[in-house]
Amino acid sequence: MITIDIRKSRQANTEYGLFVKFDYDAKIVSIVRNMPTRYWHADNKEWEVPFNKLGDLVNKLSKYPIEITGTYVSLEKPKAKMPKGFKFKTKPFEHQIEAFNYGLNNDRWLLGDEMGLGKTKQSIDIAIAKKLQKGYKHCLIICGVNGLKWNWKNEVATHSNEDGYILGQRMKAGKLRVEGNKAKIEDLKNLDKIDSYFLITNVEALRSEELNNLLIDYCKDGTIGMIVCDEVHKMKNPTSQQGKAFLKLQADTMIAMTGTPLMNTPLDIYIILKWLGYEKHAFYSFKKHHCIMGGFGDYEILGYKNLDELEERLNSIMLRRRKDDVLDLPEKTYIDEYVELSAKQKQIYDEVTAEVKMNIDQIKIAPNPLAALIRMRQATGYTGILSSKVQESAKLDRMEELVEEAVNNGKQVVIFSNWTQMTTPIYNRLHKAYKVNQITGETKDADRQNIVDDFQAGKYDVIIGTSGAMGTGLNLYSGSVIIFLDHPWNRALYDQCVDRCHRLGQQNNITVYNIMAKDTIDERIWNIVNKKGAMADMLVDGETSKLTPEMLDYLIG
Repeated sequence: MITIDIRKSRQANTEYGLFVKFDYDAKIVSIVRNMPTRYWHADNKEWEVPFNKLGDLVNKLSKYPIEITGTYVSLEKPKAKMPKGFKFKTKPFEHQIEAFNYGLNNDRWLLGDEMGLGKTKQSIDIAIAKKLQKGYKHCLIICGVNGLKWNWKNEVATHSNEDGYILGQRMKAGKLRVEGNKAKIEDLKNLDKIDSYFLITNVEALRSEELNNLLIDYCKDGTIGMIVCDEVHKMKNPTSQQGKAFLKLQADTMIAMTGTPLMNTPLDIYIILKWLGYEKHAFYSFKKHHCIMGGFGDYEILGYKNLDELEERLNSIMLRRRKDDVLDLPEKTYIDEYVELSAKQKQIYDEVTAEVKMNIDQIKIAPNPLAALIRMRQATGYTGILSSKVQESAKLDRMEELVEEAVNNGKQVVIFSNWTQMTTPIYNRLHKAYKVNQITGETKDADRQNIVDDFQAGKYDVIIGTSGAMGTGLNLYSGSVIIFLDHPWNRALYDQCVDRCHRLGQQNNITVYNIMAKDTIDERIWNIVNKKGAMADMLVDGETSKLTPEMLDYLIG
């Protein structure tokens, strides 16, 4: 006889668990061990399985007599009613209605839709409904990417009749600016004077203990009834000052948002599960359960384990849809453009490469070996970055031709590079013939959204930006030609950049040009970015502590 007792969970990270007991039988042990999530409790010799796996477990043990005891718990949630007085300000797509209903039925979850499906609108609609449903006074928006504050303020005005207030915003010389933590703290201390339902801030502000404590108090007394965290995957380190502060913010309703929930490593999932309340254990225990450790002192992560369990847990709290499944978006065409370096440009590239090879021993033991390769990459882009005498670029020459063709055909162009040192030469090449603007890390937050709005309104033919500053959170769907002068180190960031244009609102087919210098590091990086595997996994955000000498030799050529 197998006994399945339903009671409060001990370890399964769910409210209730299934505690399974039986006389030893190797076949039954094998069945339980093959459940994605299961824990052995040696003190009373029983297995624990998450409660939501009751049907699956009973089905797998159907050949054996089973007795179910304990607390009756229904897995079905009562269907939420549409709050009285709620109306969509902007018409939702079918998948957005699905998310809206899901949000009414769930108070803590992860909205993991692929980029371009309108996660911001979905969260705003849900927040308005929750205000009517539960009487919330404020909804706090935490932006994992600082520049998204202005995007959220704009989106709130578009999709609701509420106002979005950025903490610390002040009118200076006729322009709205966001000041530092002193102004943000002043706003929070006088929150009763702020009528806006949506309060918007960046995650870095949480590093201020005084600011974070004020937010915690407002969450505890119900003044802040809901929190939305955008780009939650940027919250990587739960042990940092910022990570600890973020985890302390707990409201009645909480939605985490990301288009790439598994962008880096499985460890990035911890802070999402912990913040939403679905992880009971400390980070050390989570890491021990999911990482294969080795190397000196067992401090190096050699691989991962129990990933099926982690995926199952993530899927149980996440709503994720792909664009191809829910939208009939225009097609994307990718074109690889190869250029030949001029004699002088090749000479500079060869000199930089020779210098790298000369110092290869020191580079291989450096914390981030890829940093030493940046000059090689810049040499293929524009020699003026490295030389005051030689200022040539086969890539920029080809870029000018592509922009001319696109603009003459009535298309708007979006150009990406990794470095601000490249965006300036690009601008200098184009601004006399076309209406051009650019967004980099140096662009002020308030100006960023104005530039985007003007581009969307057709005031610019071309918008130039760095992958880091313009690759996330911005709507550039009026652009239908995308040009990469160089590539990010990982495919996820590359796809994010493309999705600035390939999203809701796009009416035209998109053409993506990847300009590369033939027989250089450009080709080898593009080969890695396009392939899955150990080497590609290393090249995530330039974090390359496990980059092997063989991999580095391949990149250098």
